Amino acid sequence: MKTKNTLLYFALAITAAGALFFLTKSTRLQQQLTESEVKQTELTEKVSEYEQLTEIDSMLLSGDYDTAIRSYTASMQTREENKMGIPLRIALAEKLLHDQMGAVSSKSHLESRMDSLSQQKSATPEEVRKYDSLNFTLEKTKVQLARLKRQMNTKSFGEYLKFKSKKGNQLHYIGQVKNGKANGYGIALLDTGSRYEGQWQDNQRQGEGTFYWPDGEYYVGDYENDKRSGFGTYYWPNGEKYAGEWKEDKRSGSGQFFGTDGDIIAGGEWNDDKLVEVNKR
Repeated sequence: MKTKNTLLYFALAITAAGALFFLTKSTRLQQQLTESEVKQTELTEKVSEYEQLTEIDSMLLSGDYDTAIRSYTASMQTREENKMGIPLRIALAEKLLHDQMGAVSSKSHLESRMDSLSQQKSATPEEVRKYDSLNFTLEKTKVQLARLKRQMNTKSFGEYLKFKSKKGNQLHYIGQVKNGKANGYGIALLDTGSRYEGQWQDNQRQGEGTFYWPDGEYYVGDYENDKRSGFGTYYWPNGEKYAGEWKEDKRSGSGQFFGTDGDIIAGGEWNDDKLVEVNKR
């Protein structure tokens, strides 16, 4: 009898231990399932945010800058202030809108000027130069917009950073980031109103890039240690340009200066931004 009771107690103990084990296992699985559902919800919300942002980006690409700015601003009410680089996206949209308004104004003036010229038998050299300068401004705006479209299509926009340049200018940056710094391809807006698009290394311009000044001048070429170094072309709004070698932001080495008509005005060896040796023709 005693042996039977012992066996009964032993069986009950095993049953209780088994029940406790399965209860603990069930509770743990339920916790894991809950955590998985939370992560899935967070992921779904994140994907939804990116889809919404992509939809607004498409407005920017189609040229509907006003609607894009309003949509970006509205989306910031449901997101952290600097999340996904929305402030810089707004700044880019405002810059494009400003460029578009300037281009429209220039186009209206250009069309009026062309009507006036058509009523004359021939255009003077001064009028031709003005026409070339206006046409150059319009074409440059088209190039800038096409470049932005390519960048957005290749998903160039990445993380958002804010830092200062060597000269102390505040930069708002969107692009590739490594070790907490701008590394790779990215776009930066400066507090001076200028803009740089190109390669970066540890928060410095390094490699190929394009720099735009507010007055319409821009540079396309190589950078080293945050300065124009290597080969590059500097453009002026009136159509003039310099194409050649650079060193520490100055023309140094072989280069040529072109006039508004595309003819070479001066060419040879440059040093410290001055032509020191003229090429003989």
